[in-house]
Amino acid sequence: MKKNTLTFIKGVGMTIGAIIGVGVFGLPYAFAQSGFSLGLLILLLLGAMLIILQLMYAEVALQTRGKHRLVGYVRMYLGKEWSFVALITLAASMWGAMLAYIIVGGEFIHLLFGGLLGIPEILCSLIIAGVASLFIYRGLGFAAKAEVIIIGALIFLFLFIIGASLPHVQVENLLTLDWSQGLLPYGVVLFSLAGIGVVPELKDVLGRKMRNNIGYVLTVGLLIVVAIYAFFSFAVVGVTGGATAEVAFDGLVPVLGPVFGLIVALLGSLTILSIYMLIGVELQNMFQYDFKMRKLSAFLLTAVVPIALFLIGFREFIYLVGFVGAVFGGLHGVFIVATYQKMRIGLEKKKHKCFHVPNLVSWLLIGIFLLGVALEVQSRIMS
Repeated sequence: MKKNTLTFIKGVGMTIGAIIGVGVFGLPYAFAQSGFSLGLLILLLLGAMLIILQLMYAEVALQTRGKHRLVGYVRMYLGKEWSFVALITLAASMWGAMLAYIIVGGEFIHLLFGGLLGIPEILCSLIIAGVASLFIYRGLGFAAKAEVIIIGALIFLFLFIIGASLPHVQVENLLTLDWSQGLLPYGVVLFSLAGIGVVPELKDVLGRKMRNNIGYVLTVGLLIVVAIYAFFSFAVVGVTGGATAEVAFDGLVPVLGPVFGLIVALLGSLTILSIYMLIGVELQNMFQYDFKMRKLSAFLLTAVVPIALFLIGFREFIYLVGFVGAVFGGLHGVFIVATYQKMRIGLEKKKHKCFHVPNLVSWLLIGIFLLGVALEVQSRIMS
């Protein structure tokens, strides 16, 4: 196999690995509440939006010299004040993701050991967070090297659940529709498709010869993720229908049996523990290098906040991922579009070729993201 082909496949794998995560376990519940067809439509529309957004971000990375991340690009093009806001929202979204992993990880551990040893689910969540935190402080070099295996195990987990569920699908479970719950999938889907951090890494991995293919890599990777999400939601909702649990596998265990539950719990526990640690290390490094904190302070801020949020009662998985996706994911989308627009204007003055997204599309993306933020915040205030 040619080197360029291998590089392309590696880039697609990185894209998939950066996007797929714990949010997918909430998709079936959101789709079941709104109706599978409406949820699927939202997934496809947001998938298309995220492809455009990733292509805009990729163009910023390609046209800007040096190695940067989103905060760095915002600082360069929008100013220091906005970069600080971007940094805060990025940290908040990562804390939210870690909290989601604590919730789901606790359910996996409880399913694996809780019933046998009599360990409460809350304690299982704290155990997985505590173990992961120990490795976060050390830097977790080994988990970063094993990222391909971790993501491979996670994809296998989804394929296993899909394969085990398909024979039990009942078509009538897929035909319901509830417009009153129509906005529920929005934040969950946006959370599940988040993966903007992969773009600067892809720029480095693809190298000078392959950089111009970054758009194809991102598009193929995102399309594969959307396909996996669609089939996963189809299988789960088709089996459990209106009884679909907030964390998808909960409703499947009574139908598919204890052996299914043990396999899912084992694979899920290992992958969630690993990804939780990877997110934690990334956040710890961000505090160290962007906030200029000492390692111990950065570690404590990284590890303590999600655990504290869990202890004070933030344990509703669907509402957590919906809020993080709609609010922080939406704001990150706004930052990317604004950064792209500012970068493109500068290049046009220099008569430099640049991937062109019409202004109307840019404003439409910003409008949708900001509307999503406003509606999510309003719904939380009213509730």
